[in-house]
Amino acid sequence: MHINSNDTIAAISTPPGVGGIGIIRLSGKKALKIGDKIFRSKSGKKISKAPGFTVHYGHIVEKNNKSKSMKLKVLDEALFTVMRAPRTYTREDVLEINCHGGIVPSRRVLELVIDNGARLAAPGEFTQRAFLNGRIDLLQAEASLNIINAKTEAALKPAVYQLEGRLSAIINKMRDELIEFIAPLEAAIDFPDESMTCAPGVRLSKTLRKIAKALKGFIEGADKGIMLQNGISIVLAGAANVGKSSIMNALVEYERVIVTNISGTTRDVVQELININGIPVRIADTAGIMDSSCVITKESVARSLAFSQKADLVLFVLDSTREINKTDLDVAKKLKNKKVVIVVNKSDLKSKINYSEILKIFPGASRVKISALRKQGMAQLEHKIVSQFFKGEIVKSEELTISNLRQKKSLEECYGFINNAILLIKNKGFEECLIFEIRQALNSLGSLVGEDINEDILDNIFNRFCIGK
Repeated sequence: MHINSNDTIAAISTPPGVGGIGIIRLSGKKALKIGDKIFRSKSGKKISKAPGFTVHYGHIVEKNNKSKSMKLKVLDEALFTVMRAPRTYTREDVLEINCHGGIVPSRRVLELVIDNGARLAAPGEFTQRAFLNGRIDLLQAEASLNIINAKTEAALKPAVYQLEGRLSAIINKMRDELIEFIAPLEAAIDFPDESMTCAPGVRLSKTLRKIAKALKGFIEGADKGIMLQNGISIVLAGAANVGKSSIMNALVEYERVIVTNISGTTRDVVQELININGIPVRIADTAGIMDSSCVITKESVARSLAFSQKADLVLFVLDSTREINKTDLDVAKKLKNKKVVIVVNKSDLKSKINYSEILKIFPGASRVKISALRKQGMAQLEHKIVSQFFKGEIVKSEELTISNLRQKKSLEECYGFINNAILLIKNKGFEECLIFEIRQALNSLGSLVGEDINEDILDNIFNRFCIGK
C-alpha cells in the first residue's frame, strides 16, 4: 500500500444505505484533537481531555462559511466514544462517532473529519495497524475478515477460535520446540572444541514426528476450512426442459427462476447463495444444453458448459419420464471428469428411464430421485450434496481449520522441511543440513503468523478487507 502509518485515518465502518446509526471510526495521534474541532458536548468538556472508554453526547458542528460571524453550524446529533492507546483495536487513540445512519449524514461527517486533518483509510488499514502494532498476528487478522464474511454458523465458529489465538498458540508452540533443539545444534558447530550437550537424535526425531503429525492434520483439513469460508460451487446441468430451474427454486425455497413448459426458458446463468446443513453453497442454474443455430442459444450453452467445468460439484439432471437420448449422453461426456451427483427429476410420474449408458460415463456416481414440483426428495438431495465433501462432516466443536490457500501453502512447506529433517536424522546426515531444514521450517511457521512476510503478500491480504475495518 505504501501508506504513512503516522497519519490519522478515518472511514465509515457501517454498511452503506439507510440505517438507524452510522459509525465513523478514527485512529491515530490526531484522532481526539480532531474530535475537539468538530464536537460540542452537552457537558462542555473537550474530547481530548476525556478518559478512555467513555461515551459523550453532543452535536457535530462545522464552520458556517455563509455567515459573516463564522458561527458554528450544527451538522448532526451524535455520541462520541473515546478509546485511548494502547487499549484499543489498533493500539492507537481511537474515536468512534455514532451519528444518524444513511448515506448523506455518514458521508458528510466523514468529509468533515477529513477536512480537519484525517485521511481516508485504505482497505483493511485499521486491522493492518493492529497487526503492525503487535496487537494481533496475521492469522488473527485473517480471522477477523473470515468472521465478517462468514455465511454460516459452521464457518463462523473456526474463525472465532482463530481470532482468539488458538491456532496461533499451536503454531508458536511448534516454533518454540524447534528453537529449543536448533540452538544447541548451532552452538556445537560454532564451538566444536567446547564440551556441549546436543539434543539427542531420538528425542529430536520424536518431537519432529509429533510436529509433522499435527501439520498433516491441519493440511488434510484445509480444504474443508477453505470451502466453509468461500462456499461450495454447485451447478445444475443437463439437457433442456429436464427441470433444472424447478430444482433451483426448490433448493432456494422461492421462485427465483422462471419455470415454463417451453424448452430453453433459462438463457443465462442464475446464481444464489444457500445454506445446506451449515455449508455455504453457491448454486447456479444454467441453460439447458441443446443443438441450435440460434446465436443466443449457442452462447447460453457455452456459458453453461463453462460454469460446469469450474464448479466443485455438478448436479446432472435427468427427466425420469423419458428415455436417455443423445443430448443427455453428450452432456454427460462433457462432464465425465467432474464430481457429479445424478439427479433424477419427476420421480412422481411413471418412469421410462434406463441408467445403464449414463452409469458407464459416471461409474460410482451418487444418484437421487426427486420431484422438484412436489418438493419430494429434496432432503435426500441436500444430504447427497453434503456427503460429497469431507466425508459429509461439518466442522466439529472446538475444531481449528485452515481458512485460505496462503495458510495451507505455509503449512505444506513446513511439513516438507520437517520430513526432510526426520530423514536426515534417520540417515545420520550432516548437522549443518539438519539445521538448514529446521531453519526453513521455522521460516515457514514465521510467515504463517506474519513474521518477516513479504509486503506484497500483506497488501494482498488487507486489500480484501472493507475500508472501515
